[in-house]
Amino acid sequence: MNFQRTCKTLLAISGLVVLLASCEDIIEVELDSIPPKMVIEGTINDLDPKVKIKLSTTSDYFKPGKNSNITDAMVSISDEHGNTTSFEEAAPGIFLSNSCLGIANTTYTLEVLTGEEYYEAVCSMPNRVDIDSISFEPAPSYMDFEENAFQVSCYFQDPVGIDNYYRMKAFVKGDELSGDRSKLVFNDDFVDGNEVTVPWESDGFYPMDTVVVELQTLDLATYDYYRTLFPILEGGLGSPNPTNPETNLSNDALGFFGAYTISRDTIVIQAK
Repeated sequence: MNFQRTCKTLLAISGLVVLLASCEDIIEVELDSIPPKMVIEGTINDLDPKVKIKLSTTSDYFKPGKNSNITDAMVSISDEHGNTTSFEEAAPGIFLSNSCLGIANTTYTLEVLTGEEYYEAVCSMPNRVDIDSISFEPAPSYMDFEENAFQVSCYFQDPVGIDNYYRMKAFVKGDELSGDRSKLVFNDDFVDGNEVTVPWESDGFYPMDTVVVELQTLDLATYDYYRTLFPILEGGLGSPNPTNPETNLSNDALGFFGAYTISRDTIVIQAK
């Protein structure tokens, strides 16, 4: 009797193995290929008249490769007063103008025509918020830098009653520090009209470092793009599935066209 039960059990297991093997053979998953999308990237500011607009297309996830640069496009930026600047193609996918200096409180429209496809984005350059001062002090022990490290802080006055959006950058020897970019893009929801202090907490600074701090006052479109882009770039393993950053471009394009004003200040770190 036990022998019969054993045989039946072995037959059942064998049948299950055959069934599973046959199931593995017939499962087929077909995923659609995603057509390339246009990617447009560019900004305009009030300090540098040299403006670069980059045009490319995304690559297919199932056919990975470098993004394709767009050539032979017509690119221009115009303002609300009827002034238009046309861009020249300096390299595949790179369109430049050396005379496109932004003016605060002005609205700009980027237009791109490539083949029969037309793309447009509108942004407004805000009024500049100036840095009042910057300072340095020994870095707190919890920042876990070298013993002689210093922390730099930026101070400015937020205008009362105006929605403002900011990004802070720092440079040492001309090199931009990446920092914690998600925290260095912020708005004035909780500091409207107040004196604002922004400490740079991601990098330590050392004696004789020349530190340039840049405070950008962003338009809303630029703020939304950076606010949604940087968490994707810095998410790492275990982060939620990424989505495309917010964009102000038409015709289902990716990227953004933004405007911002710039205030800069410099300090040399001296040992205390």
